[in-house]
Amino acid sequence: CELACLFFEKQLEASSIGKEVKEYLLKRGITEESIKKWRVGYSPDTWNGLTDFLVGRNYTREEVVKAGLAITKEGGRGESYDRFRGRIMFPVFDLNSQVVGFGGRVFKQIEETAKYINTPQTLIYDKSNLLYGLNNAKLTIRKENQCVVTEGYTDVIMCHQAGFINTIASSGTALTLGHLNILKRYSENLLLAFDADVAGDTATKRGINLAQELGFNIKIIESYGKGKEKLDPADIVLKDPKEWGKYIAQARSIMDYYFDSAFASFNKNTPDGKKEISKIILPEIKRLQNKIEQSHWINKLSEMIGIKEESIVEEMIKIKTTSSIQRQSLDKETVFERSESLGIERR
Repeated sequence: CELACLFFEKQLEASSIGKEVKEYLLKRGITEESIKKWRVGYSPDTWNGLTDFLVGRNYTREEVVKAGLAITKEGGRGESYDRFRGRIMFPVFDLNSQVVGFGGRVFKQIEETAKYINTPQTLIYDKSNLLYGLNNAKLTIRKENQCVVTEGYTDVIMCHQAGFINTIASSGTALTLGHLNILKRYSENLLLAFDADVAGDTATKRGINLAQELGFNIKIIESYGKGKEKLDPADIVLKDPKEWGKYIAQARSIMDYYFDSAFASFNKNTPDGKKEISKIILPEIKRLQNKIEQSHWINKLSEMIGIKEESIVEEMIKIKTTSSIQRQSLDKETVFERSESLGIERR
């Protein structure tokens, strides 16, 4: 993987298309310094460019496949082809800044090519235990006691470039038990800057439930992804870093988010509306680990729907919640995919 990273970096600097890619990255606002720091590269649009290079360095084709860098051809004759072709390459690092895998973004869209592809599960790459950028962000996260979780590689790079060094990315998966156990070493305060509907996306919701059960304080950075003006954190930082700082400062607690979602969907003045609002909010209150915090939200719900706290507590006791921790602990390899897999649990 380290050799592959060096190969991709060289292609970015030396090849004619690589220079086009670099110009594109610079136009996107990623500086020369950031390109070097994050070791961004380019995979040539050839079938065996990387594989031939690695075989020339005394690796076997089978080893290249096992590293997730090539795919075996159908037919079983031992032939293979490069997994990443014609893509901007973002190496993924472990906590010691060693390259363990890659994310590849297509440079020139051809037909229905996937925009991003990633290294599959390998002996050293397990995306349920890897968070992009944590190797560079961990000390700042601990110092500031706060971690901003975004979705993409460029979000992380641009945020770090602008001084928001406590930023990482989940890289296409919801938060898993592995992710959260690692993050807990540095901070229990998470700010989520997710593009998906946090209340509606099943996989995202599972990750949040898991974090709550582990005692994390969750806040949502919202409003940056609405309507036609939808912008990624990277886009906002490029326009005005101070604007992104405001979004972070205005992040709202996950419970406020759930309250707003529920009350926006149903009429609090009708019996049915009160019931539906309670069905959304009560499981979330019950999931909170701190009894004082629970009491606060029960009191707020009581005031907003005009129902006695005792009645609300009675209803909450009836609710059965499945522990997300137990669900993931049953299979440590479980990865909850984000919205692109429609929230299906894949084992």
